[in-house]
Amino acid sequence: MTDKPVKSGQWSQPDIGYLTRMYGSVKLAEIARKIGRPLASVNKMVAKLFPESAEKSNSPWSAVDVARLKELYGSVGTVDQWARILKRPVSEIERKVKSFETEVKDRPWTRESLATVKKLYGSRTNVDLELILGMPEKQIEDKAQELCLAKDKKFSSSAISASAVTRMPRWTAEDVETLKRMHGTASNSDIAQHLGRTTKSITSKANALGLYKTAEHLRQMGRDNVDWRYHRDKCEEEENGQSSDGDA
Repeated sequence: MTDKPVKSGQWSQPDIGYLTRMYGSVKLAEIARKIGRPLASVNKMVAKLFPESAEKSNSPWSAVDVARLKELYGSVGTVDQWARILKRPVSEIERKVKSFETEVKDRPWTRESLATVKKLYGSRTNVDLELILGMPEKQIEDKAQELCLAKDKKFSSSAISASAVTRMPRWTAEDVETLKRMHGTASNSDIAQHLGRTTKSITSKANALGLYKTAEHLRQMGRDNVDWRYHRDKCEEEENGQSSDGDA
């Protein structure tokens, strides 16, 4: 199998469109491979399409900008990239993300939120989905089970691999506060994915801070895991049954 030819010269509109759509949520190296261009060429086009400017907007957030940030949040993109896309200071992006935490509550599912959970569930942690959808993790997980949604294998393996090979940064005061806030309701693996750390690191830090999950919380996690496996197997049986009926 030969490698995909590397393009040179003028960019086509489809390639520009793909870069515009994927920038901020997909790694630049992956974009370069997809469109068959050198990474240096992709970086130059990024600078042209999303220039860094000293004058960035501090105007009120529109519904479109908020929706765009939520779509990007939790992806492999960086805050710097999102700031370029939305033409806002990095500090403003961080403040807006922080404000999402205050909006999490039980709320009815809408056509838009259903479309979002179907689109993003496989490639986002449940903790990130809480902020994106503004709903508690339990409500999201219940809906995911109802819809037979699962995390993408590529997403799960890349998250584990990244945690295994990345040197853990020093704990910041904000990281510690996030750990304290999430520890009583989220699994250590979800906290690890949210903070970009290993589960072992989360467990060690929690023990050092004297944070322990209650026996009831551990029992509930066990029940949820059993329920999820049962529901997943049932979904697979139903899908296999439908496939068999369709083939008959």
